Amino acid sequence: MRGKQLDFKYLILVLICITILVCVYQQGNVTARIEIEEKICRKEPKFTVVEKKSDSGRFTINTPGCTIPYLHPYDKSILDFIEQPATYVCNNGTPALFESDMKSIRVIKESLPFYNVTDINNLTCCYKTFWREDPDDDAADHKVRYSEDCQAFVNTTEVKEEFMKVTCSYNNRDIYTDLFAFVPVKNLSENVKNDLIQDESSLNILVLGLDAISRLNFHRQMPKTLSYLEQIGAVEMMGYNKVGDNTFPNLIPALTGKTVKEIENDCWPTKTHHFDKCPFIWKSYKQKGYVTAFDEDSSWVGTFNHIKNGFKKQPTDYAFNYFDFEAIRLLGNTGLETVEICQGARWVYKVHLNYLTNFVRTMEDNSLKYFGFFWQNSISHDDLNLPRIGDDHYYSMFKYFGKNGYLNNTILFVMSDHGIRTGKIRSTFQGMMEERLPLLFVYLPDWYKQRYHQEYNNLKQNSLRLTTPFDLYETFVHLLNIENSNTKNDSSDKSRGVSLLRKISEHRTCDDIGIVSHWCTCQKSVEVDIDDKNIKAVADFSVSYINKQLSAHSQCAHLNLSTISSARRMEHNKEITGDHHVLDYMISFTTIPGNGSFEATVRYMSEFKSYSIVGSISRLNLYGEQSACISDYELKLYCYCT
Repeated sequence: MRGKQLDFKYLILVLICITILVCVYQQGNVTARIEIEEKICRKEPKFTVVEKKSDSGRFTINTPGCTIPYLHPYDKSILDFIEQPATYVCNNGTPALFESDMKSIRVIKESLPFYNVTDINNLTCCYKTFWREDPDDDAADHKVRYSEDCQAFVNTTEVKEEFMKVTCSYNNRDIYTDLFAFVPVKNLSENVKNDLIQDESSLNILVLGLDAISRLNFHRQMPKTLSYLEQIGAVEMMGYNKVGDNTFPNLIPALTGKTVKEIENDCWPTKTHHFDKCPFIWKSYKQKGYVTAFDEDSSWVGTFNHIKNGFKKQPTDYAFNYFDFEAIRLLGNTGLETVEICQGARWVYKVHLNYLTNFVRTMEDNSLKYFGFFWQNSISHDDLNLPRIGDDHYYSMFKYFGKNGYLNNTILFVMSDHGIRTGKIRSTFQGMMEERLPLLFVYLPDWYKQRYHQEYNNLKQNSLRLTTPFDLYETFVHLLNIENSNTKNDSSDKSRGVSLLRKISEHRTCDDIGIVSHWCTCQKSVEVDIDDKNIKAVADFSVSYINKQLSAHSQCAHLNLSTISSARRMEHNKEITGDHHVLDYMISFTTIPGNGSFEATVRYMSEFKSYSIVGSISRLNLYGEQSACISDYELKLYCYCT
């Protein structure tokens, strides 16, 4: 009997303990979040409900000059937009007939049946080489020239040239066309090469960009690549803030240290001019003896070619763009809104990464120091979720670089220009913030961290500071002359660009460094009722502003306000700005005709009762062919052709 009483008391005690634990758990966990546990290797996402403490009061960046709120990569407001990417099949499933390595091409015998080739002896193939040719004045930079003779070969051939086009016939019928890019060693002064080899402080600079991918979308879509970068100690810049709308105004500062307006005044006076006179950082590296490379896939919508004329002379020693343009012209298929994702039977991004890998191998095998800037558009420009398909390939490439020692003397930058700019996710606060906070990782070799420990400490500290593409440019400049760079003194709060290897002030604000309110993620904001009369006035002013920009172009329709989707009021830190008479409103709205979706930040000066647009007005949906009647790359965002 006594034993049963003890058992009963023990049971009561256990129940009391459980009750207490449940109460504590419920009290300490304010909100429930849905968290997606992303399985690696492209498996279906696994959705689980996990209790977490509220994220209110948490910050990504929290300094006296800048507070960026904490954003969960799987915030419930964006879960509906995160999904497996659509399935795409290149070339309607017909495989490539040829493959290449570093120096040759060869027939893939397993592919012969797909081309109805039953006797390989009757397969006749030849190749022509081609190369970039300088464009005419004020002409687009897409010109190539082919060799006159088509060199016959049987099944395989070695290649000494950079670009080649292969054509094959079978039983007197043309059956196949393909293009290949190689990285032959080009002439370089031996004196310059030897000087760089002997200079232990000279490092390779490798920049790999993925267009339109935010820091958090990189976490969601490319977990294996993220994990490897973290494993090798790459530093993630948490407060890297864009400074302009699209790729062009964000890469110009990174590559020249100037704004678009400044290069328009200094070296690019009209949109038909070429960019040759502009002070791109690769020129400085070239002068110091580095081999230089600039590579961008989807080059017809590229940074310097989309409604622009590119370069008169080839800007770098190696330039993949010209191959890419020709390859997509002849073989492009499986198009999205603005990019083709396939080159014949191959994914464009894989062709791009294969070229990048061969470039690095060639430079390493020949002890050549290099500055390489490689930019990828094809799997990230148009689709929030499509970068997921490239995760394995990027991971394998970086792992290959690490395993073979290619990162021992290389500083690696993995970056983007902005987050996804269009699509339904942009209707959310999280989507708006992510669009302004692109990806940036910086990797330093272990020996460099030890030798320049102060620079490494600065970089880690700066990972929690407000940073911009202007700082990235100053970092490139810094690395040109490491031994003589001063890293001990703090930078001025108002220095527009500061090397990421120097101390960046914690008091730095968006206003200090020229980030206009429309792009600044440091300020707090609150939702405002879209029926508020002030919001209607702000929206009307925004539409009037657009119409004023289009007023000189009669082919563009007069736009009218259709709907207001959302509105927020920015809460300025008056201790920082010193201005008590400024109200900034960010609104999203649509116009007719055309149902264009826009986002604007409008500043209201209460003292003068006046409105002004801050920065530029963003387009939130694709304009497609709606603006085909106008060539100005800025006005295309707004014009609806009549």
